[in-house]
Amino acid sequence: MALRRKLGFSAVLALVVGDIIGSGIFFTPGQLAAVASDEWQVYFIWTLCGGIALCGALTLAELSVLLPKPGVAYHALTEAYGRFAGFLQAWIMVLVSGPGAIAGIAILFGELANRIFGTEDRELGWAVAAIVVFAAVNLRGAEWGGRTQIVLTSVKLCGLVALVFGAVGFAPPADALRETDVASGIDPFALLRFLGLGVAIVLFTYDGWIDASNVAGEVKDPGRSFPLAMGLGVTLVIAVYLLVNYAFLSVLTLAEMRAEPALVAATVAEAAFGKLGGGALNALICISILGALGGLILTLPRLYYAAARAYAAQARSTRMAPFFNGVASLTERTAVPAGAILFACGMSLAALIFFGTFSRIVTFFLVPFQFMNILMVSTIFRLRPRLSTEAHWRMPLFPLLPLVFMSVMSVFLIAAIVFNPLDSVIGVALTLLGIPVYRALADAPADSRT
Repeated sequence: MALRRKLGFSAVLALVVGDIIGSGIFFTPGQLAAVASDEWQVYFIWTLCGGIALCGALTLAELSVLLPKPGVAYHALTEAYGRFAGFLQAWIMVLVSGPGAIAGIAILFGELANRIFGTEDRELGWAVAAIVVFAAVNLRGAEWGGRTQIVLTSVKLCGLVALVFGAVGFAPPADALRETDVASGIDPFALLRFLGLGVAIVLFTYDGWIDASNVAGEVKDPGRSFPLAMGLGVTLVIAVYLLVNYAFLSVLTLAEMRAEPALVAATVAEAAFGKLGGGALNALICISILGALGGLILTLPRLYYAAARAYAAQARSTRMAPFFNGVASLTERTAVPAGAILFACGMSLAALIFFGTFSRIVTFFLVPFQFMNILMVSTIFRLRPRLSTEAHWRMPLFPLLPLVFMSVMSVFLIAAIVFNPLDSVIGVALTLLGIPVYRALADAPADSRT
């Protein structure tokens, strides 16, 4: 039995957009205002970070066309650098990055649900409930998960557009006399510092584009759907982010945003729609977070399934055989990787309970995750000459796009290690635990069937 190709272009586009747009757009503009001295810098940084994400997304789109299988990153690393590279990527996603990503988004939802419903110290309960609900939805079938993403992504986009129109059309405009910290000349050192700080603040809000590639084995016409969905999806997110920032700056000055950075979105919503605006904004943030969470719970288990299926033959004579067979199992009726879905959610619940806060979860998985992203993007240099055909889609501006992504992400990988050493070391240590596991499986040949 194999996965079935049931997901169309709309579902893939919804996954790309829905996984990227989470809660960051509602809180990051206030943080960026703290380091920006003029409005043009705000638009520049959001566009620049979107461009970096687009470089990675278009590279992954071509890899998805070359290897239209579940867990594209796993297969790309295996084909380009050998079995250990693919195993390490799967190991990181199983033990570190994957559970950390789901748990991090779930705890954000839990904290917001606490405020909306007036509960106290129940964020873990809300987070657990959200994970369980999306697991149940995806166990029904890939089409159920895809439809859920289309609905949630459509609602969040409509909500953001309504916020923009409300801010521009109904809210009192910001003071026309906008203060600026910029002198008559441009200080190159100050500009360089702003670029470093600004990209560090904003780039995280563009994460998520990689997740859609995990469902490549269930997409109809992947050679057309993936390049179009990746390119259009990231471009659409850039446009939405720029419009939201325009709306915020039409109501508040940079100085006002600096004064209360966490309340920027709430202030704008109330200025546009009155007291109902605050409640509506909280609902919109909830839907936005749930869309990102649902996308991860739909896509991540497909990577687990691909890796478990590849290593099931190697584990046949070991005590790990039941584990690999269980994770690689599909349901008879809907061909859903039920074992992988349950395992992914179980690991996420463990990470949620162990770390407990969003900031710790993020620093825990950031270094291993970004390292493997850089390595995954680099595979295009080996796989394009080996697997390309006349008919397959090719990204524009090759090799510039992958090189830009790899260079920028390498800088931020170093910065993450320097500024968050303790939790980064935990993530790296858990990653290195994969080495003895791989060696235990290395004697038998890999079965690369998917």
